[in-house]
Amino acid sequence: MAPEDLPEVHSSYLWFKEHSGAFQGELRFGEPLSRHTYYRIGGPTPLLALPKGEPDIRWIREGLDRTGVNCFVLGLGSNLLVSDSGFDGLIIKTSRLDQSITVSQDLDGSLLVRTGCSVAVSSLLRKAGQEGWAGFECLAGVPGSMGGVVVMNAGTHLGEAQERVVTVETFDLATLTKRTWTRKEMNFEYRRNLFLHTGALVLAVTWKIKRQEAASVKKQIDETLERRKATQPVDYPSCGSVFKNPRETSLRAWQVVDQLGLRGHRIGNAQFSEKHSNFIVNLGAARAHDVRALIQLAQSRAQSELGIRLEEEVHFLGSFS
Repeated sequence: MAPEDLPEVHSSYLWFKEHSGAFQGELRFGEPLSRHTYYRIGGPTPLLALPKGEPDIRWIREGLDRTGVNCFVLGLGSNLLVSDSGFDGLIIKTSRLDQSITVSQDLDGSLLVRTGCSVAVSSLLRKAGQEGWAGFECLAGVPGSMGGVVVMNAGTHLGEAQERVVTVETFDLATLTKRTWTRKEMNFEYRRNLFLHTGALVLAVTWKIKRQEAASVKKQIDETLERRKATQPVDYPSCGSVFKNPRETSLRAWQVVDQLGLRGHRIGNAQFSEKHSNFIVNLGAARAHDVRALIQLAQSRAQSELGIRLEEEVHFLGSFS
């Protein structure tokens, strides 16, 4: 898009408009972030950039250096609650950065599947069912992209990402350097990684899996997805699980919410789901501050009444004061 075709922008972002001809991806000024999160909640960002490759990332880095604006890296927005006032900075959305999937064979005969960071989990699962790639079943029902899966060490009752990851390729936005992390260099915990620092963009991930009969792999994926539909509120926008399962008790997060009597509790159009109480759903035009209020209510009461600390799995972006 030519600079003259772009809308009026805040003075802090003029550099990006004036130099937009060198950017191969897409720039969106004043973009509502509700369009880019699973929650369908969130105010605007002055600029959302969708880079298509490494040169675009380097262009963004130059712009950040010249303007001094803040930035945030966004995948598919599956585990994020954005403030009603939005985010005062540049959003780098990686959904178009690398959508490739390639396959090779390891020395022991297993398969190595390299997925670009932008590959949606749902797309990979369809491919796995068609090709007979056994090992991705633990991601059935997990929202988001494969880059986000690594960042969050995502998983289900069948396992976590860390069990299959072989290498992670990253690009350091601060130093403009690429790095490939080996399995020995990675460190994960429940629903988080401990080796990727702020500013490190995941470019691609290689997974070690096995080949099985395609029908068998597809059957397990389909059964896991059906279980999710039967037990989780997939008909409403949500961020997935709101709380991590607490460590100091055998109770799972949803059981804590139930013991507090909050299943179905509602503030505005945000509600602890009646189907699965570790989900807060958007019943329609819910506000971020209503979701946050529900989270804080459960945390406060869990601590005071049960002596249990509920830690958020969802991440917050923007001002909630």
